[in-house]
Amino acid sequence: MFRPSGPAPAGVIFDLDGTLIDSGADIASAANAVRVRCGLSRLDAPVVAGYVGDGARMLLQRVLAHPDGDGSAPPKPDRETLDRALAMFLDIYAENVLVETRPYPGVERLLAGLADRPLMLATNKPRRLTVAILAGLGWTDVFARVVAGDDLTRRKPHPDHLVACLEGRDLATAEVAMVGDSPNDIMPARALGMIAIGVGWGLVAPELVHDARPDRYVADVDELADALGARAQP
Repeated sequence: MFRPSGPAPAGVIFDLDGTLIDSGADIASAANAVRVRCGLSRLDAPVVAGYVGDGARMLLQRVLAHPDGDGSAPPKPDRETLDRALAMFLDIYAENVLVETRPYPGVERLLAGLADRPLMLATNKPRRLTVAILAGLGWTDVFARVVAGDDLTRRKPHPDHLVACLEGRDLATAEVAMVGDSPNDIMPARALGMIAIGVGWGLVAPELVHDARPDRYVADVDELADALGARAQP
């Protein structure tokens, strides 16, 4: 059961990929499909996952520049190549966002236990894909506000996404928790004086999350529920 400890935050902002959902396999599949169409070999899923977190365009830039199977380094993609690759990736991924993607175990119970306070989502994932995933998981009405990667000019780790989540809400930043699996989540939360919570089950290596110095690091969803003061769910 979830048992709260200490004062509970008045609101919670979540990252999506690697925090609430295990989406690495579907992202890797779509990115590898683009590599193959560009005449490159497939990459292992963990390699692609290591490139996630800074938006789809940056993901494709990194994936296409990764050395090929024979060790040769492809040329850095120019703007036109990257534009085409990004369009391909978005179309492929949009058709396959929930093939293997699932909420991490215990996450749906956690969200239900937090239904008494505003929950928000701040993700660098494009809105088109974010909306498709939320709809497919039945989470359309879970979040009071969703700020996606292409909603603003600057992405995380810039604080703009977190600021946008709180616009029009009577919430002090010190009363809000930001939960994520990446330094891109921890750094803006710390900059704004939010409660920064790093999770240890995501797409980013745990030592990188530790190095970002979150206020609290949690190893599993039960620990996160305790940190957030979630109500016990059957």
